[in-house]
Amino acid sequence: MEKRSSREGLPASHLQNTSLNVSKEILNEAEKEGSAREFFFSLVSQLLNLKRSEIKKLNHEELIKKIVKENGLEKFFFPSKSKNIYSALRKAFRQKRTFEVETEWNRKLKNWREEFEEKLHVASTKYLMNVKSWELLKELYNEGWILPSYVVNFCLNRDFMEFISEISENADFLKARVENWIKLSPFKRREKIVRDIVKSYELNCLELGIYALFPLSEGVVWDTFVKENTLEADIEQLIRKRNRKFVTIQYAVKLLVERIFQEEKIPEFLDWIPFVDYRDGILNRHTIQHGVAVNFGTKENFIKLFLFVDFLAEIIGYLLNKN
Repeated sequence: MEKRSSREGLPASHLQNTSLNVSKEILNEAEKEGSAREFFFSLVSQLLNLKRSEIKKLNHEELIKKIVKENGLEKFFFPSKSKNIYSALRKAFRQKRTFEVETEWNRKLKNWREEFEEKLHVASTKYLMNVKSWELLKELYNEGWILPSYVVNFCLNRDFMEFISEISENADFLKARVENWIKLSPFKRREKIVRDIVKSYELNCLELGIYALFPLSEGVVWDTFVKENTLEADIEQLIRKRNRKFVTIQYAVKLLVERIFQEEKIPEFLDWIPFVDYRDGILNRHTIQHGVAVNFGTKENFIKLFLFVDFLAEIIGYLLNKN
């Protein structure tokens, strides 16, 4: 008798009433196999409780088509584009899983953003109500400064850089601002770090102070906008599923800046730039926190970042009903 190939084996018609729905557990176990053909054998063995010799007697092509149909893989199954029908089946399962995760990601990210923006609307509205000159606010923003409202208002009738020069020589000004910060719970939790930042400035250890201010800004944003977001756990779980990086802190700050300053591009000191494009001496979160930047320890850079954190303190104060 002529020997049949596995594709032309016994018909799968006698499996008509047998479920071929692949569970997550079965799929994960099959994915441990190195080849696509062994992946198929693992699936069928688990689904039908058959030995390998019994699986070989079945018509594999017919069985795979049945698996595809029962698991909703039709729009992901392209045997003509794969080396063989086994590879096409494995790719279909993987593409479906990716599609489902991305769909869930987009839905939950939308919900996450909506919850975030409820707080954002309150904070940004109160901030803008306290700013006396939108034109000056935008002018200083375009020059790379994100400032608390009192600084914008104070500089309506005086030179801004002259003001920056004055406060850069006045540690008491920094100490007074810090005392306001630590009245707010996200800063209070980091009180020692906050006070040590001012000490580093007094000791002219500007690089160390800047190193601390960047994560401080992210930490207080996390506590205020992200940590308490009821959907954050869903987002974190999906990050692992997608096997990608998603920095919610950067995203949160970006949304905050967009809402208040009506700009899509955030200032250079907060933005991501390629390491090769970095010019030494420039204040930039990405290059500094990754250790690429070295000569960035200037008083102006410190004050720029300090006043950004002061801006965050104002925003957080509105949300916590402290200001």
